[in-house]
Amino acid sequence: MFDIGFWELTVLAVIGLIVLGPERLPVVARTMGRWVGQAKHYMGALTSELEREVKADDIRREVRQAREQIESETRQARDDTDREVDSVMRPLKSELERDALDDPPASTTTSTDKDRNT
Repeated sequence: MFDIGFWELTVLAVIGLIVLGPERLPVVARTMGRWVGQAKHYMGALTSELEREVKADDIRREVRQAREQIESETRQARDDTDREVDSVMRPLKSELERDALDDPPASTTTSTDKDRNT
């Protein structure tokens, strides 16, 4: 943050003693110390909150990538399965169609049905 050494602090203390006087200098120093402490606390809280947000964003990104990969693999497996089923079903379907053309459908009424109707 700031690079303030011992001599800079000494000069500030002497100037503060001259300007504020010995009665008010301890009160001002205490108040300034509180402000600096609060500022450090707020900066620490802000830093930790930002770190949590960055970690959450990283986790979201990883989850999104995993979901996309799973969806892609699932889509590919489904497409492969569809192709395999089609390759197996195509010959069976053509064979069924050929059999249907070769054999005319038998009469659906049976002798027992004829007996009942008369």
